[in-house]
Amino acid sequence: MKMSEKVILVILSGYCILHLSILLQIVPHNIVWGGKIESIERLYVLEGLALATMLFLIAVIAMKNRIIKPIFTNKAIKRILLVFAVFFILNTLGNLLAETVIEKVQAILTLYLAIMLIKSSKHKETS
Repeated sequence: MKMSEKVILVILSGYCILHLSILLQIVPHNIVWGGKIESIERLYVLEGLALATMLFLIAVIAMKNRIIKPIFTNKAIKRILLVFAVFFILNTLGNLLAETVIEKVQAILTLYLAIMLIKSSKHKETS
């Protein structure tokens, strides 16, 4: 596994911990989603979706590196990584426009993830 993919997994794991902490209301929810969550039900939906998305991306990276048995073809894995790269580019733009400093700082991480996912999609999986 390339070092950049290990860093991706560490960052994604950190995001999983953050989303779980918000779901459990350990971390205040006003630091994410632009501070505009209207209800606790909406918080659960958005944070649950975010957590599931991060876990899915971790699984795809693990499949690419044969840590877990792939259920997608190599071509599909590369395309999934590119889709996530686009998602993180859009997320970076959103973070830059956000009102909270925490979200603005996250723009650095999301841009890094986008770049590394593009690079990862170009590299062959390790056997």
